Order: sequence, then structure tokens, then C-alpha cells
Amino acid sequence: MRDLVLDRLARAGLVAYGVVYGLVAWLAAALALRDRHGTPSGQGAFQELAHQPAGRWILALVAAALAGLAAQQAFTALRAADGWAARLGAAGRSLVLAVLAVLAARSALGDGSSSGGRQTPKGVTVRLLDLPVGPAIVVALGLFIAGIGVASAVRAFGDSWRDDLELDGRTGASGRLIAVLARSGFLCRAVAFAVIGGMFVWAGITHDPKQSGGLDQAIVRFRDEPYGRWVILVVAVGLGCYGGYNVVRAWYLRRR
Repeated sequence: MRDLVLDRLARAGLVAYGVVYGLVAWLAAALALRDRHGTPSGQGAFQELAHQPAGRWILALVAAALAGLAAQQAFTALRAADGWAARLGAAGRSLVLAVLAVLAARSALGDGSSSGGRQTPKGVTVRLLDLPVGPAIVVALGLFIAGIGVASAVRAFGDSWRDDLELDGRTGASGRLIAVLARSGFLCRAVAFAVIGGMFVWAGITHDPKQSGGLDQAIVRFRDEPYGRWVILVVAVGLGCYGGYNVVRAWYLRRR
């Protein structure tokens, strides 16, 4: 019974996670095309949902689903038999999903719907750089974010993601479709995290918080470069593929 509940929580959470990435991809593409409405981030996606008909009810479901997936990952971290690396990975995913669940719940309740009163990544960087060891912390944060990108790239070129899927999700036409979504999604996610991590590292080295920021700052900075807008659109499509991969993965998720 416990395993069945955890399985249902994981499937619902993966669908919600995929929807969030799909919205982030759409906002990134819009920003690349010079539409400044919305921010391509988890919170930006939640705020976009909040303005849709029945959006707050949908956000409440998203928050519950993400919280359920966070709980499932936390339980996996406690009982994983694949060693400490697997435990730490599951614990990290649980923490990220819990943060997203809180942000979704706050947006559903109408808290933080505007920029006033909320901490932006740049604001956090300013506060960190004011600390005696702040630059080192910012560099470490950037390296951590870039490390997530490296791990995502490894998954893009490897096949470890197949271990989470039932046989039907690894073979045939469905298997080929999932492979395209997974590889392109993980690769573009790696590019996004590497760029954001690099911006934080450079901000820490130069002591300049203006050099840091999230995906929206990266897009604004690079879209006017030669072919920059097209590169950003490709990354946005890839992030959409990653969202689609998580939705499809929920259907073919292998029971543990």
C-alpha cells in the first residue's frame, strides 16, 4: 500500500514538474522575442498560471503534486540501496521540489504575486557579496548550479534515465519519442544551468552582482548577440522537451 501511494505521488508530481518546465520554456521563448511579460523561472511560471482562469486552483493542485513528489524523493533518499551518491541526489531533488511546492502554494494564495517584497536572485547576490566571505559563497553557488548542468549533460549523453522507465517506455515508437525528449531536454537544461552558474561564478570573482541572475537575465544578455535569439529559442524548445519528457515519464514510470 505504501509503495502504491508513493508511486501515485511520483506520477502526479512528475506531471506537475513537466508542466512547470513547459511554462518556463514558453516564457523563455517570449522573452527571447522581446516580450518582457513574465519571468522564465519557477516562480514566473506560477505567477503566469495564477493569472489564468481557475489558475489558483490549478496552482493548488500543482503545489500538492510537487509536495508529494518531494516526499517520495525524500523517502527514496532514506531507503536508496545504490549508495550515498543516489541518496544525496534524491535528497537534493526533494529539497528543490519542496521549494517549488512552497512557491506554488504562495502563488496560489496570492502571496508574492508581484515583485515587491520578494527576494530576486540578484538581490540575494547583493546580500551575499556584502558578507566577508560572500564572494566565495557566490562562486560556490555558481559552481553548484553549473554542476547540476554537468550532471544533466551526462544524463543527456548516457542512458541512466532509461532505468526509471517500464519496458514499453524504452522500446518501439514510444521509446524513440521519449529518447528524443529526454536527450534534447537534458542537454538544453544543462546549457541553461551552465550559463546561470557561470554568471554567478563571474559575479563572485568580479564582486559585481549585476553579473549574476537567472535565466531571464541570461536571455536578455545574450539575445542581441549574433544568432543569440535563435540559440535561446532552441534552448527554450529543449526545456519544453524536458517538460514533455517528465509528463511522458509519469506514464511509463517503473514501479520500484
